[in-house]
Amino acid sequence: MSERIPCQTSGCGANILPATALKTGGICMPCHQKKLAMEKEAYILQHRKDVDRYYGIEDPVEILKIMHAPRKYNPLERDVPYHKSEQELYHQLSEVERERIEAYAISLIDQEDFDQAETILLSLVCFTNARIERGLNALFHNEQYDPGILYKEAGPSIRDELIHLVKSESDDRNHLLLALAWIGDEEVVRLFAEWRENPPQWASRLYIPPENYAHEAGWELDQDGRKRRLFHLECYPFEVHVEGSAGAEAVAALQTDDQTCPWCQGKLTVLFDYHLQHPSVRFLKLSGERLRIAACIQCNCYGTVFTKVELDGSYSWSHFNTVPDYLPITEPHEQQTWNKLQLSERKIGTYEGAYWMLEVSTSQIGGHPAWIQDAEYPACPCCSNTMMFIGQIDMGQADNSEGIYYTFLCNDCLIAAVNYQQT
Repeated sequence: MSERIPCQTSGCGANILPATALKTGGICMPCHQKKLAMEKEAYILQHRKDVDRYYGIEDPVEILKIMHAPRKYNPLERDVPYHKSEQELYHQLSEVERERIEAYAISLIDQEDFDQAETILLSLVCFTNARIERGLNALFHNEQYDPGILYKEAGPSIRDELIHLVKSESDDRNHLLLALAWIGDEEVVRLFAEWRENPPQWASRLYIPPENYAHEAGWELDQDGRKRRLFHLECYPFEVHVEGSAGAEAVAALQTDDQTCPWCQGKLTVLFDYHLQHPSVRFLKLSGERLRIAACIQCNCYGTVFTKVELDGSYSWSHFNTVPDYLPITEPHEQQTWNKLQLSERKIGTYEGAYWMLEVSTSQIGGHPAWIQDAEYPACPCCSNTMMFIGQIDMGQADNSEGIYYTFLCNDCLIAAVNYQQT
């Protein structure tokens, strides 16, 4: 057996075979691989160049096409980002330009590039509240029913075809019901009410009753079979505070409080501190001066937390709270530091943050919630009515972590609730 020789790398104590030394120049294989990686990194840094894919292009539709197109990673190229986001560009599209980008999405559907087409159509629906009937027809005829929000306010023709498919044997019944929920017109409401009173035979094969699919689209049937919306149409986003910038004083976010969580003994966090007489929050229709909604950042990850609130800003831990089935035993967590969020004075569309995979910041008050998992509107533990969604904190925006905290309120009982979801 050949005698081993020491690796020539300073500080390395490995011994290697002569044959290995011949291949690597006298160093062990780990040191050789590290050397190659460093040489590769140095070469990339030396030869990498900036690539501006948008140079000379002014047409917003063409710019969006480039933004949406998949791009193969090349370590020697560094993309120069466009100075506006996709969301900003969609806001600025004219009606003709919206029709052009929709037509482009349809051409992608014809090529069976459903992922890119879906992103474009979702952006039109969420960012511009556009009606995408032509795009929907293309999706429908390719049996693409998910995500349901694409079918928001679709017309009678597609609605009736979806109803026909739901009533027939279909492996897509879950997606079809979600699409119908997002259409949510009088016929859908009537049909859901009918199914609530007389559940069809196929309903037994669902995990939830057919009418409960309405929650995904932000509504439910009341006791009389009428449509009750579970969120506010008005929506204001939060932005990361920039020193010297002005923002609305209507709502403060993420403030550590002196009250402690009875379960983990950590300090509670006031997710939202609403100044109720400010014009930006009058849509809540609360007559008091102040509303604070608190959560335990740690324990809320394992279940809903309720608080009893008053409209002078005071709140207390609710006796309705029950310890979740699983709650880790931990030491009281330290006070956390978050990015300072400020409420924008600029109202945005109701559904701009409704689909979290569009990768926009979704910290907001009002608007439709950005469910990461299934819709989860809590029932008020006092009156049993479904609680209204009033705001959410996107932790990716707050401290570059993940997950969203959702807040709810029962106006009649003044009970607040907080849920949490993550991927």
